[in-house]
Amino acid sequence: MKLVIQIPCYNEEENLAGALDALPRKIEGISSIEVLIIDDGSSDATSEAARRHPAVTRVIRLPSHQGLAVAFTAGIEAALEMSADIIVNTDADNQYPAARIADLIRPIVEGKAEFVIGCRNIEGIAHFSHWKKLAQRAGSRVVSAICRQNVPDVTSGFRAFSRNSALWLDVIGSNYTYTLETLIRLASRKVRIAVIEVEVNPPVRASRLMKSSLDYILRSIRDILTLFYIYSPLKLFVFFAVVFALPGLFLVLRFLYFYTTLTLIQGQSTGYVQSLTIGTALLITGIFMLLMGVVANLIYINRKIMEKILYQGQKNRKAEK
Repeated sequence: MKLVIQIPCYNEEENLAGALDALPRKIEGISSIEVLIIDDGSSDATSEAARRHPAVTRVIRLPSHQGLAVAFTAGIEAALEMSADIIVNTDADNQYPAARIADLIRPIVEGKAEFVIGCRNIEGIAHFSHWKKLAQRAGSRVVSAICRQNVPDVTSGFRAFSRNSALWLDVIGSNYTYTLETLIRLASRKVRIAVIEVEVNPPVRASRLMKSSLDYILRSIRDILTLFYIYSPLKLFVFFAVVFALPGLFLVLRFLYFYTTLTLIQGQSTGYVQSLTIGTALLITGIFMLLMGVVANLIYINRKIMEKILYQGQKNRKAEK
């Protein structure tokens, strides 16, 4: 089995050598280990440092800085071209323990899983703020609920993919959502998922994805809503339909109650027409949301069919080779 270790990089000239030195050279059950570097348009000499290192097999340099999600996707495509049987994604600043790569891929080698996530103990990471830990816990619970998988660290970038699971990947989200999106996409395809607990190394630089704890929380909320819209559109729109329709129904029933008891029975002018107006508007909005959910769900089903066709096409091309 061939293992390709892909490392997306951006201005990691100083840290890359340390991360590469830590990579394993031999792993039981693996006949070949190759290292793929994806330089995301670095302004320093990251590509040159990678090419000089004896562990590196291939270097891809993107024409400009396009973000982690694009670099990750480019790496997956290149690793598949390199005929990888297993692909490991890790980082260039050695945050994740390279010594655990053998443990990370073991469930795939043994045929017990097709996608493995190295989950960090979020509570034990000293340099994470209280608010970041809170956002991580909340996000992990929500995404785990969507996937119907218990994944305590959904944002971990330390991951292993079998070739078949990698064929399903096509990230359309942002740099913040790609870890969540890949998990949700593979879970929706009934890919067997496993998790292992890993430690983290001390940080060598500040995070480039997070400006502040508030920024992280706001982006997490936005990204989770985006993923709901993409992968569970009917549930999302039904939720909003209920939010609008229930108050609308209450207001319409309120109008009917007073109209029946005061106007029809006692002959009094109710003055509750505003309840009917607002309630009807809310009910119409709720129905409109429900219809939008049905349309969005049909689009989602169509996308899954197209993904299946592309997946089969890629598998057939590999078989022909």
